[in-house]
Amino acid sequence: MKILVCDDKPAEGGNTLRAIEPRGDVTVQAGADLRKALRSFFKDVTTTLDGESTVNDELDAQHFAGYDLAIVDNNLTGLELDGARLTAEAIIGYLRAFTSIPYIVSLNKNLHVDFDLRFLFGDYQSLADLALNTGHLSHDRLWNAEPVSGFAPWYWPRLPYAAERRKEQEGAVTEKLHESVWKVLGFPPQADEYLSFRAKAALVTPANPVARETTFETFFAISRALAPAEKETLEAGKASGLARRAIGRVATYEVDRWLRRHVLGPQDVLIDLPHLLAQMPFLLGDRVSELGAWNAVARTAKEPFGLDKTVFKAHIEGAQFTESSWVPTPCFWWPSLKADERLTELYFDANAEWPDFVFCEDVSQFVPVAGTTPLGPPKEINTEIAGSWATRYAVVAGDYQYSPRSHIAGTASDS
Repeated sequence: MKILVCDDKPAEGGNTLRAIEPRGDVTVQAGADLRKALRSFFKDVTTTLDGESTVNDELDAQHFAGYDLAIVDNNLTGLELDGARLTAEAIIGYLRAFTSIPYIVSLNKNLHVDFDLRFLFGDYQSLADLALNTGHLSHDRLWNAEPVSGFAPWYWPRLPYAAERRKEQEGAVTEKLHESVWKVLGFPPQADEYLSFRAKAALVTPANPVARETTFETFFAISRALAPAEKETLEAGKASGLARRAIGRVATYEVDRWLRRHVLGPQDVLIDLPHLLAQMPFLLGDRVSELGAWNAVARTAKEPFGLDKTVFKAHIEGAQFTESSWVPTPCFWWPSLKADERLTELYFDANAEWPDFVFCEDVSQFVPVAGTTPLGPPKEINTEIAGSWATRYAVVAGDYQYSPRSHIAGTASDS
């Protein structure tokens, strides 16, 4: 993949380059080069929005073109551009709307946080797709390689795959701006009863009081990625290719963010494989006692995903979420599975002593409660996820900083 690194300091940009160089074709724009590029970019954005530019539909092909991933250092004050203190957060919305870069990472925004204990999402306030620190970039979990052991947050995506998925998402959304998100993504009727208040609140606006009717364009309207005046200009000119693409890109980001935080995060509506297995261990069939079989389920992307073939075909396959570009791993409609009476009977008929394995979110593995693995014993973490499954598990690796510390069971206060 082609990766763009943006930093105000050439030396720091070099550090980022060395951390990710084996992962792709990396270009660093730093210091004076980045200052020049951003000045030109923002000048063209401003004149285009003011209707004074001849760049028009070609604006997103003029700047930062051809990259799959942008990694933007959060502190850009060394660029000494006019205006307020410049950070990644100040430019990410514009990069998203007016360039063809599909996936954007903010770097070093929270240097003292390695793992988010609040929503298992990362920095929920960032406008980036993901907020990381430089030290994270060398972790295999973020790339295509499968981590053998150690720190590997489940909420981290595989970046090459995430960039490709985003391109697919944007292509679909740009053609369906006026369509219902609920309908396009195939939410089952009973999902309404499982969505949290937070999830529904994000869908409802004065213009769209019915959650099921909220369109992709509505997500653009409520986005904070761009200033209100700029959004109004784009909406007024959405007949043009540039405006339509900008609206589609921002809307795509906002819907993806909503799904990750409010739908997939709680695991009450969409549920992924390791969390499904934690709820229904009998899906492993006669391999239920094997820790390796549990962890194989978390790693596979091929049906039947290590589950019992007969049960999968009869009860699980039909509940699979088919819009796969919107989720990082295979997911299923939990309301549909809960409504399957025969599946419930199988749960109670299993008559088995299931092993006490729990899925640890910080290492992306199942770990025995007894902690007989090198990873050590898991700890309960009390998240702020709105739903029926707010308590999760983590190994809490000693060399990494988890925040807020008070969310780790048995910890009295933040450190």
